[in-house]
Amino acid sequence: MSPHGLGHATRVAAILQEIARIFKSVDVLLFGETPKWFWESNLPSNCSLALHHLQTDIGFVQKVPFQHDASQTLKDLHQFLAFSPYKQKEILKIIESFQPECILSDISPLGVEIGSKLSIPNILMENFTWDWIYQPFQEQLYAYKNIIQKLAHTYSKASLRLQCHPFCKDIPEAKKLRPVFRAPSMSKNEVLEKLGFSEKENYVLVTTGGISMRHEIKNSTSQYKIIIPGLQPEMNRWGSSIIHLPMNSCIPFPDLVNASTMVIGKAGYGTVSECWGMGIPFMGVFRDSFRESEILRVFCEKELKFREITLPEFLDGSWSELITELLKKQSRPIAAKINGAHDACVHILTHLGKV
Repeated sequence: MSPHGLGHATRVAAILQEIARIFKSVDVLLFGETPKWFWESNLPSNCSLALHHLQTDIGFVQKVPFQHDASQTLKDLHQFLAFSPYKQKEILKIIESFQPECILSDISPLGVEIGSKLSIPNILMENFTWDWIYQPFQEQLYAYKNIIQKLAHTYSKASLRLQCHPFCKDIPEAKKLRPVFRAPSMSKNEVLEKLGFSEKENYVLVTTGGISMRHEIKNSTSQYKIIIPGLQPEMNRWGSSIIHLPMNSCIPFPDLVNASTMVIGKAGYGTVSECWGMGIPFMGVFRDSFRESEILRVFCEKELKFREITLPEFLDGSWSELITELLKKQSRPIAAKINGAHDACVHILTHLGKV
């Protein structure tokens, strides 16, 4: 799966969780750069895991959550998309020894390229692909044109294509999925207890989608505690209302979302879909330079109790003044939320002849 944020890994985890509910055991061979702790905390006990740390995608060269370097990304893409025969030989050897039923790739072109060389089902899951994302960059950097053509050719090799709502470009032959999200596993009271809160206390969750960053929260509110996951090694408290958690805390992120009063943060697929699935209000900031943002913005406005904020408002914590206003906002009637991971599982097992 792509290591661009944690949204791609969360979708894969959600689908593996769904498949694991059906079978007594599932053997999983993972290639990627998502940390091992993520998989250990997201895969059920009946999944055996073999993890190979490997660059499977470039995405964008991005040192901070809201900025990317298009020129450096282009340089890295040229090298990566050469698909080194030596590296492929090693990967093919590992996969052939493993003898998988299928290869599932979340927008990783390497996964699709490797899958196309093997006589096994090769499944691509996406709400966007990189050839679509890179298209606007051709205007300033013409060399992106060849990159886009190569990626489109690679993606066309998938034997089954799954598109997760909200998706960016309709592919007619693709199977459509409802939003895919990880389901919570703890009750709200269990989460509050682990955080050291009483049952009457409420908190808002601040997130940047798996990429840690500094916050300079100037304003707070006595009514709501603030939870911020990040790179710190253990839980620590700042004053009476702000708690910093490690990314790999004892509380899975979907449970933090589900027990929160509201989520505030970068509007990426994983965060948006989990707020949708659990009915949690969302206050989000978008990367307007990232083509997916407008699709997610429209989805949030239509499907969530939602308010957009600016990057300065997000960083300085002035969003705290907007919490009450958003919570008072009338919600649209909410239909039953069925996880798109179930849809994906049905399509995958049908494709494999396992239904």
